Amino acid sequence: MDDIKPSEYARSRNFLDGAVTQLSPYISRGVISTAQVKQHLLQKGFTPKTCERLFQQLAWREYFQRVWQHVPDLHLRNVKNTPTHLQFQGIPESVLDAKTGIHAIDMGIKQLYETGTMHNHMRMYVAMMVCNVAKCDWREPATWMYSHLLDADVASNFLSWQWVCGAFSSKLYFANQENINKYSHSNQAGTFLDIPYEDFGTMNVPKELNQKRSFVSPSTLEAAEFPEVMSLWKWRDLPRASNKQLLLYTPYHLDPVWRNDENAERVLLLDTQVLGILPMGKKVLEFVLDLAKNIKGISVVLGDMNEFMEVIQAQGLTCRTKEHPLVTSSTILYDERDWLYPEYDGYSPSFFHFWKKCENAQKKELQKLHK
Repeated sequence: MDDIKPSEYARSRNFLDGAVTQLSPYISRGVISTAQVKQHLLQKGFTPKTCERLFQQLAWREYFQRVWQHVPDLHLRNVKNTPTHLQFQGIPESVLDAKTGIHAIDMGIKQLYETGTMHNHMRMYVAMMVCNVAKCDWREPATWMYSHLLDADVASNFLSWQWVCGAFSSKLYFANQENINKYSHSNQAGTFLDIPYEDFGTMNVPKELNQKRSFVSPSTLEAAEFPEVMSLWKWRDLPRASNKQLLLYTPYHLDPVWRNDENAERVLLLDTQVLGILPMGKKVLEFVLDLAKNIKGISVVLGDMNEFMEVIQAQGLTCRTKEHPLVTSSTILYDERDWLYPEYDGYSPSFFHFWKKCENAQKKELQKLHK
């Protein structure tokens, strides 16, 4: 957070080598919050005006989360519209193999495989190519990308794919070779994307994207590779401490200072039901387990959430976690997440509608400071 330069971020964030914050994986995994980032910058003396572009991008993340609270199955269905141009299932082989012929995009996919990171603009390019040029349904390729991202966030990932292909927006997103060259500092020409924007509406699927194949989910857990992960049944049989409170962590809630002064048993649950629908690749799992090491005394348990709740109830434990759409149980106590704009927890039909509410909240906050 100390390294953020809000003015440089605003000027260059759309470029693939722009001054982005690199904080997304830690926000997505709940190590830090968007509210902490905002507070840190304001305490350093930056004004809300200077930070406006950054705060707006943080608000996009919050907006997606609020939509998810009201549409819990958004990773499975079109939220607003049913795009009629999505004719195919699967993913173009050239995308999976990083051999589309668009050099910047191929490099971006290779970077995803190697590092688990991908610039937001590149994610839009890939989604545009798969959905709007190759005309593939968004669900399978969005799951493929999600499985490789260190900052994999269900709401941001799947709603962004829907935004690109018109399922969560009023029009399709396109980027031609000129646009890609501009933001990647490349100079490629003569590709199937080297066309005027008005030609996208009538173009056929390029031969480079014709061959499709299904996404094969990564093998999330191999016991030999991750000896620190124990089965639910092994954890069940461990001797219990005298305290009766269990603090539950998930791959989206790995806050190392959350209730850290309390005497409680701490468990990171890798929910097998969730992993079956929303898989994590090996690099992602390694990242999550490394973050969990920051939480003193935590146990990592692999098991079904419903069975886990049965076990802790049978042992008379009180379970508490942070609110999250992937963790729903009437027997769990929930702490609120730290929001940028906690006043607005309803469903907004568009980001513009949500952002206007955020701006009003910010004005009121400034007025209080000046009084």
